[in-house]
Amino acid sequence: MQEKFRLKGIGRSLARMTVLPILILGIIICVFGIFWVKSSIEKEIHLALISQANLAVEAFNALYPGDYTINTSGEELIVTKGDTILNYDYDFLDSLKEASETDYTIFLGNLRVLTTLESDGTRLTGTECNSIVYEEVFKGEKSHFYKNVNVLGNKFYAYYAPLYNSDGSCVGMIAAVKPDLGVQKLVLHAVIPLTLIIVFTALLAMLGTFHYARDIRKNIVKLNGTFAKVANGTMSNTVPPELLSRKDEFGEMAHSVIDMQASLRKLVDEDMLTGLSNRRSGQLRLQQAINSMNEAEGFCLALGDIDFFKKFNDNYGHDCGDLVLQQISMILKQQVKDYGVCARWGGEEFLIIFSRGSFEECKDIMEHTLEVIRTHQVNYDNQVLSVTMTFGLINTAGMKSADEMVKRVDELLYYGKEHGRNRLVTESEAQ
Repeated sequence: MQEKFRLKGIGRSLARMTVLPILILGIIICVFGIFWVKSSIEKEIHLALISQANLAVEAFNALYPGDYTINTSGEELIVTKGDTILNYDYDFLDSLKEASETDYTIFLGNLRVLTTLESDGTRLTGTECNSIVYEEVFKGEKSHFYKNVNVLGNKFYAYYAPLYNSDGSCVGMIAAVKPDLGVQKLVLHAVIPLTLIIVFTALLAMLGTFHYARDIRKNIVKLNGTFAKVANGTMSNTVPPELLSRKDEFGEMAHSVIDMQASLRKLVDEDMLTGLSNRRSGQLRLQQAINSMNEAEGFCLALGDIDFFKKFNDNYGHDCGDLVLQQISMILKQQVKDYGVCARWGGEEFLIIFSRGSFEECKDIMEHTLEVIRTHQVNYDNQVLSVTMTFGLINTAGMKSADEMVKRVDELLYYGKEHGRNRLVTESEAQ
């Protein structure tokens, strides 16, 4: 259960590693996009409002020549430009609004005298402008663009410019304004497609990641199964072919498992000094031969050791003894490689398990092997040393257990040791 949880965790981890950076980058892009789009739109609005305000002033002056005046002597405030009374003359400003989708207001001092702005169907004439605007534009006689002008609770982008009479005196202001809500809609229309693309990309990345994670989990399960078999003592190649054929890290791991199995087999089954199968491996090979043999026919088994091996160690040292073992092992392995396997049974003893060949053929091989050993010379420390061996050879027909077989061939070896050494002993010769 814990393993299953960990494997599922890989998918979640990969998803986080893949999707989170996309989402974070997407958020950054969206935020940057919002500011960039909004800034670009505000810049366009700024330029447009300047142009529209200037155009309105020029058109207003052309339509109504003369200076602005305010008559406060009567009950009602009278605003004139030249000879024209401007009170309630909204036609011109309304036509400008319809053409440009921009609201206009004319101030005299800080008082709205003409405007297209309405609240509940009533024009906002007679109301005062923002005190900051009044100070900066009217008293300061400088044009200004504002992003958050509040008019009766509504936000506007506004451009204010001073209005002058013919004597150069500042008598009021003209304002060209656009509602902030329209700009927000434009920003959303520009950013929403980008947001959808980012979300879609993140979803695709997530699906791809989960697909890839599923493949990773599947391969990890296969590798876990292989490692479990190795842990249970299986040294043969149990790696699935589909893992071995991969060209990625899983393929490398699969080949590493095979290399590990080979190293373990060598460590467990091979005698480190001679390179032959060790006693454990020899016992396994012997049991395999027993399991697969025809009991009536049997197979041939030879057991032998090096004659007077102790003298090599005593007279020349253990390095010399090791060299003798290594060279004799090479001869034995070479001579029987086409007919069976040779194992170091212990010390200077060697067990040969024949997997093929009649008794007479195996006997000839052993006689030839002994002759090769007799003629072989071991060169050690500027000395030439000769080696002989004694072997017992049996056919296992009728025998049922490995112990019975080894006991009988060991008896023949002992007989050879007692009767002159340097020879091959068979059942017929020991009788």
